[in-house]
Amino acid sequence: MARSPVKRAERRWGLVFITPVLLQFLLITVIPVGIALYASFTNWNVLKSTRSFVGLSNFATILTDSRFWTAMGNTFFMLLPIPLYLFFGLLLAIGCHRRTPGSRVFRLLFFLPYISSIVALVVLWRWLFNYQYGLVNQGLKAVFGIQGPNWLGDPNWIKPTIVIMVAWKLIGFASIYLLAALNNIPDTMYEAARLDGASTLQQFFHITLPLATPILFFLTIVGVIGSLQTFVEVQLFTTDGGRNYSAATVTYYMWQKAFANSQMGYASAVAILFGLLILAVTVFQFKLSKSWVYEGS
Repeated sequence: MARSPVKRAERRWGLVFITPVLLQFLLITVIPVGIALYASFTNWNVLKSTRSFVGLSNFATILTDSRFWTAMGNTFFMLLPIPLYLFFGLLLAIGCHRRTPGSRVFRLLFFLPYISSIVALVVLWRWLFNYQYGLVNQGLKAVFGIQGPNWLGDPNWIKPTIVIMVAWKLIGFASIYLLAALNNIPDTMYEAARLDGASTLQQFFHITLPLATPILFFLTIVGVIGSLQTFVEVQLFTTDGGRNYSAATVTYYMWQKAFANSQMGYASAVAILFGLLILAVTVFQFKLSKSWVYEGS
């Protein structure tokens, strides 16, 4: 059956409008992934401009490198900010939703770190957590009479310091999304619950929290993907990934191999493995979401 002129025109204009998106996807995603996949099977050295096929050699080396597994453990440690900023972001969102006095000021103050330069934030936190004159250790000495740890130099404390900073940075970001979710909950649901004798706590667990789970799920997905790619904080807080490689993540390990050691083929193999890991974690989260995300009727 022949298409009408209107249908043909719609089809042509539809192709015109999606072409920029398709080109962007091709140039920024498909081609780079294809190059990385090819490079992962070579010993591509950027400085020497040499490249020869080595098969699965890069992948075998990765799996036997102790530094890679140390970086992998550190990477999963960087997931700890997620429950922290979701919890405090939800508290802030509830306070703003109920128009608690000063909530607008707090919302602004908590959102400022998210829109601020990460370099400026790291400089601030390096000053706050300095072992000798940092405000945190000075406060611990003045209030409790104890000497604080070497937050940035001790392998046992550098990761918790980064976790605290990332959680603090993202509280405002999470609260904006959660506040939008709370504003979309009809007041009639709370009124009906109060008429049935439900307490404030019961309203929270049976109305507020279930209806906020789609946004919580979105923030969890975005948070996991972002946390697994932690890089800038490690690079700015430490030298060579910290003492004993204590803070290095897989992304930092990948960058080091690619740009410090010029092992672009090896780094590409790390990127492929890590990309598959992130994909697997994301698929697992979607599968798990069916048991706790409220989708409505």
